[in-house]
Amino acid sequence: MPGRILIVDSVSTNRIVLKARLARACPEVMQAAGGAEALARVARDRPDAVVLGGDLPDMTQAALCTALRGAGRDERLPVLALAQPGDRLARLAALRAGADDVLDRAPDMALLLARLRSLLRARESERDFALRDGTRRALGMSEAPAGFEVPARLVLLAHDRRAGSAQARALREALRWPVELASARETLRGTGRGGGPEAVMVVLDPEDAEAGLELIPALRAQVETRRAALLALAPEGCQGLAARALDLGARDALAGPFDAEELALRLRALVADTRRAAWQRAALRNGLRAAMTDPLTGLYNRRYALPQLSRIADAALRAGRGCAVMVADLDHFKKVNDRHGHAAGDAVLVEVARRLRAALRPGDMAARLGGEEFLLVMGGLSGAEAERAARQLCETVAARPVPLPGLPEGIPVTLSIGVAVLGGAAEGTGSPADRLLEEADRALYGAKRRGRNMVTLGRPAA
Repeated sequence: MPGRILIVDSVSTNRIVLKARLARACPEVMQAAGGAEALARVARDRPDAVVLGGDLPDMTQAALCTALRGAGRDERLPVLALAQPGDRLARLAALRAGADDVLDRAPDMALLLARLRSLLRARESERDFALRDGTRRALGMSEAPAGFEVPARLVLLAHDRRAGSAQARALREALRWPVELASARETLRGTGRGGGPEAVMVVLDPEDAEAGLELIPALRAQVETRRAALLALAPEGCQGLAARALDLGARDALAGPFDAEELALRLRALVADTRRAAWQRAALRNGLRAAMTDPLTGLYNRRYALPQLSRIADAALRAGRGCAVMVADLDHFKKVNDRHGHAAGDAVLVEVARRLRAALRPGDMAARLGGEEFLLVMGGLSGAEAERAARQLCETVAARPVPLPGLPEGIPVTLSIGVAVLGGAAEGTGSPADRLLEEADRALYGAKRRGRNMVTLGRPAA
């Protein structure tokens, strides 16, 4: 198991024994005897996870958990606390302070290692999507995710319906969430469209634990529950089952009696993590979208469009299909800015982009190359079809003036378009996309020379 683990315990014997047991699976195990030393090692050595013993000479276990949560790291540091068996208050205190899990003071090593593996996997997934503050600000996404406020929908899967009903009632009271008791068949009968529960709790049946364990990878494979906060509750004393549940994909697992208050703390933490991960994925998607779209018009930008044009042209050549490239330019656009101001010019660009996008077929590409110039790519068209499509675009744009506040008559707008069509075998210098773009540019200049508001078809680009 990869990872640097820090053991924090005031008793040297405890540290040495745990280090010896962890060293078989972890490449580097560090030690600290107190809270201040632990915080210093976290800042200096940057471990991947921390295992906390009991209270320390300089601070309590809960205080150190809280301090580690606010240690100023770029990502969440996994913290695993150890408590005396049966010490319910210590377990709850550690979970409230931010510990990811609490295990018995002399932990079952299979469960401890499985929990560490699970925490490190979750941490690596979070790193894949995490954006540093500077990157978020540069992309205009510096707003942090909203606090954990909205109740989550929890589905409880239990073989024993009577016991499951009692557990669902207890969890509703502790969580103040809607808790639904369901069968495995009902939960796995998904629609394939998402919108499932945010949390799923699987209660493993002592008489048929394998059936419950088989549910975990099935839930992870289903669209509705793939990203749900998944917790497995194994029978008391069955740490091996809890360890297997973690390795099969559960985000949390424990072996012990049903304790609604402890389970509520765990589920709240899991759902908060799940929501944070969803926010990170959305931020990444928004950042990618911002990187390839023009912020004013919402069309693709030049940086995305030109490489995409190369891919489209190469694919069309391999398939022996036609491909039309159009370079369109707004006529006399400078006069719009000079007479009405740049805000009016921006409004014209936005409206023209909207009309162009609405007139294209699904699968066609529209991009803003810069200024008042647009790139349109339409696959599967012959020269005559491409010319006809370009004329229709000109008519769509010129059909009515662009409305503006304070200008009831609007601003009349026309478009000139140069068209190039890919056909025949590849020949000549440069890539097919470069030749198409160059020919469409030449055709556009021809349309401008002929009087504007018209279409010029260039020769087929072979």
